[in-house]
Amino acid sequence: MKLIFISDLHLAHDTPEKNQLFYALLKNWRGKVDALYILGDFFDYWLGDDDDNQFIREIKSALCEFSQITPIYFRGGNHDFAVGKRFAQETRITLIPDMTTLYTGKHKLLLSHGDTFCTLDIGYQKMKRVFQNPIVMFILRRIPIRLRYKIKEHMEQGSQKSNYIPKPDYVYNVVDETMVNYAKQYGADTIIHGHTHHPGCYTIANSHVVRYETPDWEDNPAGALLFYDDGEFSFLTQDN
Repeated sequence: MKLIFISDLHLAHDTPEKNQLFYALLKNWRGKVDALYILGDFFDYWLGDDDDNQFIREIKSALCEFSQITPIYFRGGNHDFAVGKRFAQETRITLIPDMTTLYTGKHKLLLSHGDTFCTLDIGYQKMKRVFQNPIVMFILRRIPIRLRYKIKEHMEQGSQKSNYIPKPDYVYNVVDETMVNYAKQYGADTIIHGHTHHPGCYTIANSHVVRYETPDWEDNPAGALLFYDDGEFSFLTQDN
């Protein structure tokens, strides 16, 4: 079984080099792996499935072509949790929930974007519950797309102008105890996630749980990914 895990690419209309790199990698992976798992923040932002521009049309076309041969599983992140059924139907991808499990024959994997594990960031967790509430999502999706863009721009400008006091770095990190509890709940021995932009393989102390954080394409080299091949995990870059 050969699987690819990616997250935190943060693709957008103004990231043409990363976009083209992703399209090239899709062509290279097509028919050579058993599945592609996208674990959130694939888009830098997603304001709704009714959005339309040249970048979105290109992404849809590339994903649709790939998924005709190889299945794509998509879990939204904090930047693209609004990706919905319409987008999935148009690209033939499968949306998966947070804490999806996957049994490979050797490992039971627990898949997440990763922000659920950042339980010390109480303010973020409260905000997440509000914005991802089904009722709030229902309302937001019925606001005209132009107004959604204006709201996004207003929020970004407000964030830049505010006298925001940054939190300590550890607040933004995943919490080992939280991850172990989820692993026990789902009977998993391996957790795969993104979100914090600290890719690597980590053994959680005083447990049998190993976690792999997928490489982001923002603070780390674009094109990196986590590869699973018949029981073994490895981090790959364009060079290998």
